[in-house]
Amino acid sequence: MGLSELSREDSTAGRGWWEDRIFYRIDVRAFSDSDADGVGDLEGVRDRLGYLELIGIDAIWLTGVLASPVGRPGQGRDVDPLVGTLSSLETLLAEAHAAGMRVTLDLAVDGTEIVHSENQRELAESLRFWSGHGVDGFRVAALPGITGPIDESTHRIVRMIRSVLDERESVMLGGLVNGWRTGLGDLVELDLGVDLRFSLTQFDATEIRRIVDTVLTDSDNNAGTPVWTLSTWENPRPTTRFGGGAHGLARARAMALVQFALPGSVGVDNGTELGLPESEKPDRTSSHPARGPIPWEGTQPPFGFSAAPGNWWPTPPSWAASTVEAQLEDPLSTLSLHRNAMELRRRHEIAHRTTVRWYGAPRGCLAFRCDRAGLTCALNASGTSVPKPPGTVVLCSGSLEGELIPPNTAVWLT
Repeated sequence: MGLSELSREDSTAGRGWWEDRIFYRIDVRAFSDSDADGVGDLEGVRDRLGYLELIGIDAIWLTGVLASPVGRPGQGRDVDPLVGTLSSLETLLAEAHAAGMRVTLDLAVDGTEIVHSENQRELAESLRFWSGHGVDGFRVAALPGITGPIDESTHRIVRMIRSVLDERESVMLGGLVNGWRTGLGDLVELDLGVDLRFSLTQFDATEIRRIVDTVLTDSDNNAGTPVWTLSTWENPRPTTRFGGGAHGLARARAMALVQFALPGSVGVDNGTELGLPESEKPDRTSSHPARGPIPWEGTQPPFGFSAAPGNWWPTPPSWAASTVEAQLEDPLSTLSLHRNAMELRRRHEIAHRTTVRWYGAPRGCLAFRCDRAGLTCALNASGTSVPKPPGTVVLCSGSLEGELIPPNTAVWLT
């Protein structure tokens, strides 16, 4: 790859603790079951904090914790009894903070009711309640359409929430975005934007570069920080999205290096660090991917997720090779690749306040570097092997062919 240089400037400085964190989204019900009832819970998350600390997670984003949407009278300040109690959440918050991890909550807001002044007061009180208990930030969604990106109705809610959170400067506000502009204007109220465009991109160098530039420009214009994530709960995990099997896994590993080399924050959807595919879905009418519980250890489903009996659909027996236990000590595993990428990202100080420079590359490939980080990322998304750029390889998503980068492979160089 040549080094004819192009550049784009990051003109806006980020703010707050969140701007360069590695966020790990936890679907609490499918993460770890501590009481053998077959459902993951907050105590299960607490039991696994050591794993998250070991692999290098800075912040956790919990979904499925609150029992009801905020903004309704008498609701929005309770924990779903299926996953725990307020006391168990407080214990999790305290132990996560002691381990240096921030904790953010998914916040469902009833957009159909929030126009009333009483509901607005309820919303404000719920926000103060949770932040007063130590919650470090919120990812807002509106009902109906809780899983979708922010629309005009949600934008009104975001403005209300922003005015309350400004009472506590360190509390973060994030949201799913598909573009940072709505009919009501730019989303300047968001500290973080989990941009869905990156999580939907195809394995195509031209498209990846276009989306990266677009996301950075949009976030720059709004003084927000982009969160680069390769999947959300309603979109297929990258191994499946990029073709499945060994082919899809190789592409998912390569895209992980692109993801971790970009300025801003990084979002890891639980299980992505293990290279897990989506499970087979018997219900073909559902548009959402089927997610099996996280496989922790052992050789049979549910792989340490729970002591409860059952056939544990959709956890296939083939996941025995993908458990945390199986991958943790394997230096070539997908989990080890993620751990190394997180460590190198910190060491090279890839942060929000930086310049991204694109370099000339063969057709079907891309190469870029974040200024001051001193780390070049090169991706071969073509069908043939290409020469690697100058420099020393410090991380590779797959085996090199001497001085050549094979297809479906990315490298980091200094």
